[in-house]
Formats: sequence, C-alpha cells, structure tokens
Amino acid sequence: MTQHKPPQAMTLFDLIARTWDLNTEVRALQFNAKSTSLVAQLADGQLAFVSVKDTESPDSRVRVEADTGRASIRPRSKPLPPPVFSEAPVAHTAVPPCRLGEQGFAFAHPETKVLWRATARGQTLAMSAARGDAVTALATLSRSRQVAVAHGNRVGLVAEDGGAERASIELDHDVTRIAVSGDEALLACWGAGQVSIIRAVDMECQAQIACEGEVLGLEWSPCQRWLVSGCADNAALLVDVAAGTSDRIVDFPAPVLSAQFSDKANAVIASGAFRVVGWSLPDLPFGDHSGAPIETGKPGLTIVERVAVHPKRDLCAVSYGTGLVMLCRIGHPHEMLVREGTGAAVNALAWSDDGAHLAIGGKDGSLSIATFPKNMFK
Repeated sequence: MTQHKPPQAMTLFDLIARTWDLNTEVRALQFNAKSTSLVAQLADGQLAFVSVKDTESPDSRVRVEADTGRASIRPRSKPLPPPVFSEAPVAHTAVPPCRLGEQGFAFAHPETKVLWRATARGQTLAMSAARGDAVTALATLSRSRQVAVAHGNRVGLVAEDGGAERASIELDHDVTRIAVSGDEALLACWGAGQVSIIRAVDMECQAQIACEGEVLGLEWSPCQRWLVSGCADNAALLVDVAAGTSDRIVDFPAPVLSAQFSDKANAVIASGAFRVVGWSLPDLPFGDHSGAPIETGKPGLTIVERVAVHPKRDLCAVSYGTGLVMLCRIGHPHEMLVREGTGAAVNALAWSDDGAHLAIGGKDGSLSIATFPKNMFK
C-alpha cells in the first residue's frame, strides 16, 4: 500500500528569509551604512559577502484577497545568488569588521598587520597609508569619515580614504574594544580592566575608569551617561561615565554574550538568563540601588544567548542555544516566532539601520537575512 505524505508546510521564516550555507562557523555580522551589503566574518578568517537587495522581496510576494482582506506571501520561484567569498582567509578573527564609508567595510589583516578595506561586492585591498602595527580594535565615526583604530595601547583616528592617521593617543593599557558615542564626540576604549574616555576632537583622555570582568562588547547609552557590556564571567558591566565609576550585575546563570540599550524602549537589556533581562533608564541597578527591572518576553527553560535591539522600534531579536529566534517587545510579554530551532546555536544577530532586515549567523555555518514586510508591525 502506498503511503502518501502531505508536503511540509512552509513556515513564516521560509517565506521571509534567505539562507545560505557558508560551510564554516559564522563569528560576526555587519551591514554596511547603506544596508545594501552584509559581510559575515567566518571562523577561519574568511569573509563572505551577500547583497541585501532582494529581487523577490517579501513585500513583492504579498497577496491580499479581495473578498476577505487576508494577506499571504507566496513562496520564492528563483534561486538565490551565491555569496562572494574573499580569496583567502584575510580577516583577524579576534577583531570584528566595521563600516567604511557608505558602502564598504574595514577589517584587520593578521598577516600584513595593516588595515584593509572591502567593497560591498567583496573586493579586498590594503589601505595604503595605514600603519603597519597589528590592529586590536576598530570602530566607525561615519560623520567625520574616520575610523578609530587601536594598535595595542595606541588609539588613532584614520581617514576612511586611504587610512592615513590624523590624530592619536597612547594609553597605559592595551585596547581590545572601542565604542563611539552617538554624537561621535567620545570614544570609550576598553582593555586590561580599564576603560578610557577619549575626546574625538583632540584625542585627549577625559577619564580612566577601572572595570572588572572579561568584556565581550561595549555600547554607549543614548544619553551618553552610561556604558554597558556583557561579560564572559556571567555578569554585565555598567559604567557611569559622568561619575567615573563602574559596577557589575552578577549571578547570571550563563555568560552575558550581549547587552544593549534601546532608545525607543528607554531601557537596557541583556542575555544570559532564562528570559530577557532589563531595566528602565535612568533607573539602572548601580551600587546599592536595585534599579527598575522590566520583563520582556516569557520565561522558559532555555538560556537566552543573544539579544539584538531593533534600531527603530521597542523590539528586540532574541536567540537561544537551540537556534530558536524570537522577536519580543521590550518591557512586554509579547513574543513572535521568527525561526524555529535548528539545533545549532546562533553566533551573531544584526539589524540593518532601517530595521527591515535581521541577519542571523550560525555556528553551523548558516547565514540568513530575514526581511520583514512593511505592514508586519503596524
């Protein structure tokens, strides 16, 4: 007797996302400034580039039934263009790439010890005027068309066109993380248990603040009073830049792989617990003050591994060790399933600046761009 099985139903993710198999673990993701290209940094140092432009975007495939008004998305009919790979492993895996100009990227080259650039289409070349010292951290100052580059304890501002150094400062500690304030007036440079606050206009050090823990990232608050970072030792770091002091939120059940501020929700959120952890600004947990906690999403039995704040709305993307990805409204229990678990952890989550695209990079070498229809969040 022949047994007929119904075809597997397509999920929302199948309909709105594009997915590529890069064959190597994805370590970092970065959209360019125009949100026309996405670069994935792989575990072997190779770079993979995909175009964000979609000839079969979800909006172009939405159909609305005239009698009921019900909207549906038809499946894709064309194969996806393949990613473009750098010709050889060319990026330092410990230094994530940053934006360069409107279309390109800057990255550290481990062999030549020179700053390199990549175009949106994946062409790579050395920046001829760049210093020959090993790069340990990068960050973009888009308004002044500069890149902040750390070479150990030396931090310099270089021109995005050619890499010539315009100004620099030598600190008494090495730098492995650089965060640029929203107005690009200040640089926060972390390394060796210290964070130095540097004025970008003259590269003068305003303050140096002791910070415990193994910092995994660094981000300014919208008001530019606070810095936040997740730490590998199951804690989150908060720095009160105005007061020149720091504190740690401890006893997370797992490493805090990501911590970010949300301007739209006026809050800070973090991973590392059984739900998204967060507090409302300006009432943060600091010193003897417990702060004003907020609850996001629903508690579960699986650790939240990563969070990524939406740039335009009070939303965040949330990933779990199973590969499950959810979309949550910050400070509310509402959740929306984006992707079912794949069995492989998510190593990187990144939003495009317009909030239309969410990039997901996996430990299994998968790379996805989920593009949300314009009317999805209305």
